[in-house]
Amino acid sequence: MNGETSRLGSAQVLWNDYVGTAAADDADVVLKSRSLYEIAGLDRSRWSIVGMDLSVGEVREPIVVYAVDRTAESDDVSQADAVPVTAVHLGSSTRLDEFLREAFQRLSVRLVSTVMVDKQLVVAEHTSPTRPE
Repeated sequence: MNGETSRLGSAQVLWNDYVGTAAADDADVVLKSRSLYEIAGLDRSRWSIVGMDLSVGEVREPIVVYAVDRTAESDDVSQADAVPVTAVHLGSSTRLDEFLREAFQRLSVRLVSTVMVDKQLVVAEHTSPTRPE
């Protein structure tokens, strides 16, 4: 990998028609399954995973995990304004659907149209798609 330094910000795609948030729960430890650290090939006693990029579609790298090397940091990184991380590129051979199934118990993504991003959306009604008979 190159030595490029860049700041991580919001997720970006070509047009950003929808933007949003995501939340996930680590998967419960299950016999014969790998932890997030094992999937990324990181030693849990040395590294702390602090972020990740998960991309769907025609992308070169669908999964990148960001980790802090605890042996290199002496200060409390949770109090720092900028934290140096290592980007661990899992490569195109790691399938996103398999990664998600193995790494997370639950994953939720909420996307909102950019024209509505500053508005509070209030659900007034629930419905289901109608299906032709």
